[in-house]
Amino acid sequence: MRFFLLLFFSSFLIIYSQTKTARAVRVSSSPNLDGVLDDSVWQKAIPINDFKQQEPIAGNEPSLQTEVRIIYDDDYLYLGVMCYDNEPEKIIARELKWDGFISADDNLKLLFDTFNDNRSAYWFATNPLGAQDDALLTGFEMKNFNEAWNGIWDVECKILENGWSAEFRFPLSTFKFYNNEKQVWGFNIERGIRRKNETVLWTSVGKNLGLLKITEAGDLMGIENIRRGNPIHLKPYLTAGAEFVNGDKKYILEPGLDIKYGVTETLSLDATINTDFAQVESDRARINLSRFPLFFPEKREFFLEGMKTFDFGLGGRDNLFYSRRIGISRGRQVPIIAGAKLVGRVGDFEVGAINMQTASKDEEPTTNYSVARAKYDIFGSSSVGVLFTNKLSSKGYSRGIGTDMDFQFNNFLGDKNLIVHAGIAKTDEKDGAKNSWAGNFFVDYPNDLIDTYLAYRFIQGGFNPAMGFVSRKSFQQLTYNLQLAPRINQYGIKKLEFEVFESSMYYDNNGNLQSAQFTVTPVGIETESGDQLQFGINRTFDKPAEDFEIFNGNQIAAGDYWYSTYSASIETSPSRSVYGEINYGWGGYYSGLRRSFSSRLSLVASRHLTISGDYSYNQIDINNNELKTHEIGGRITYSFSTKVASSVFTQWNNENNEVNINYRINWKPKVGSDFYLVINHLLSTADKLRSKDFAILAKFVWFIII
Repeated sequence: MRFFLLLFFSSFLIIYSQTKTARAVRVSSSPNLDGVLDDSVWQKAIPINDFKQQEPIAGNEPSLQTEVRIIYDDDYLYLGVMCYDNEPEKIIARELKWDGFISADDNLKLLFDTFNDNRSAYWFATNPLGAQDDALLTGFEMKNFNEAWNGIWDVECKILENGWSAEFRFPLSTFKFYNNEKQVWGFNIERGIRRKNETVLWTSVGKNLGLLKITEAGDLMGIENIRRGNPIHLKPYLTAGAEFVNGDKKYILEPGLDIKYGVTETLSLDATINTDFAQVESDRARINLSRFPLFFPEKREFFLEGMKTFDFGLGGRDNLFYSRRIGISRGRQVPIIAGAKLVGRVGDFEVGAINMQTASKDEEPTTNYSVARAKYDIFGSSSVGVLFTNKLSSKGYSRGIGTDMDFQFNNFLGDKNLIVHAGIAKTDEKDGAKNSWAGNFFVDYPNDLIDTYLAYRFIQGGFNPAMGFVSRKSFQQLTYNLQLAPRINQYGIKKLEFEVFESSMYYDNNGNLQSAQFTVTPVGIETESGDQLQFGINRTFDKPAEDFEIFNGNQIAAGDYWYSTYSASIETSPSRSVYGEINYGWGGYYSGLRRSFSSRLSLVASRHLTISGDYSYNQIDINNNELKTHEIGGRITYSFSTKVASSVFTQWNNENNEVNINYRINWKPKVGSDFYLVINHLLSTADKLRSKDFAILAKFVWFIII
């Protein structure tokens, strides 16, 4: 306790470093967006070229020069970047798809903290082919990475005789910022030189720093007398198609509308009418070999954008708010009649509110879902907040309320990172139980050499968040992890990674041990080429109170179980044309034995074609039975250009005994507009191959600004 008190109060001893400054220059004419920086208007800009190496050795001089220029006018912000390279034929450029895997190529990544509050940022990336990737970032070191956000912006890139260049164009209406005469934005830029596994940064260079440490970003100045205005973004859409389910036909012709309105420069309202998610890819089916429910991530764009505002973590995947509770029931969609979402900032508050109304379907009555969130800024990048949820239908009500505190210190004991978190929540429902509290408390020290984490959390048996996700109840959990990662930077080794101790212990309300896991990783290596190798030892205890089913009706009996497992894995660098990973595990499994194997392989055949696949296998010998599980997935992606991409995704496992084939093609006729053609085909393999469900849908979304 004395140690953690010392950590907490020492965190106020902050060492300040001089902030770098970049200056944007106002221009009266705009550059021609063709990827070549030959327009005379670029010569008016003040070049930025004082980059330093972040990887592999922080602070070293870059092997190649980079130069950045920033200009703006009344409507747009422009960035021109020249990435010099004396061997342009070795530039790695393979990704064309929007939100594709740009990090495997030579790349540029930008960060704009338009509120300059060290709490949120816009992230943009491109590669020498002009592929586009963007995200909204929030939280400590921007770890809440919402790549589902699609901003309105353009980029053109060219590979030249002396390197490659990029021209970015950002409408000012894409950003939220304060209505000040003189703007000061947090800003940073990173260049990745993939064949060298080298990254260079303009600022925030250091072992415990990096692009996503927004508190160490520089200041972008010179932007004056601009207005975001209150634009209204309209996205009318039309979905048409047909579904064939077990011989029944259903034809679809559904219009809908999404609206985004800038209420203020810092607050936006999203509304949706007759909401449709026809373009969303199917969930990946998984075989569950545990006694707890599986978590499936949200994929629907309306819920993803700005959703980190509503995050209220209770440890692990558990959360007081889980958006998949809205419009999805028992794995099937429930129609959403309409809804609205308000997200943004009001002074020192980050605020958010959602209200959605779903239609009745089968046993589900029409239901209203609402959630409200507010967080108040304190101590630089720290905050205190509250979250409220309410589900209301003819079946009754279910409410949840929680309060949390995040203390985030980016200059602890010099340049180290420290996070202290505390959160507590309660639920209330019709005829609900009394013991309905949950809490989550942790201290995290995530740094380059030493990464350590101590946590305590609990969830009572009556805690039932109808709009949240909880994997288990009636427990108290203690967690402690310690990882060391010394950098070698010689003999082909970048750094070693040792999991000195990783522990997780669950107790019931009487202090009896329910389950536990202890892990040690004595061997972990990351090479200078980006390959990784690990070997781990794990000791597990589990005490299920009742029998549970794992696979094809096989049961694990209630009782006390101790067993050990071992694992080895190798992962190769994605800069290779063929890359992937292999994992192998062996050891005990309750009263039996288990061997597991999983692999993932990707082939980048060209800038247009990528083929990937994965396979998981388990052999379990238990209760005089031999169980074998197989899970297979495959994907072929063909990108015609940065605006047109297609993919085929197929999956199968021997529990569902179903082949799910999903084909999608997406054309972006202009920024913000989309055309989707989606084909879903479900086939049964239980007895013989036969068709179960088939759907073909076309969706056209047109983007309008008024």
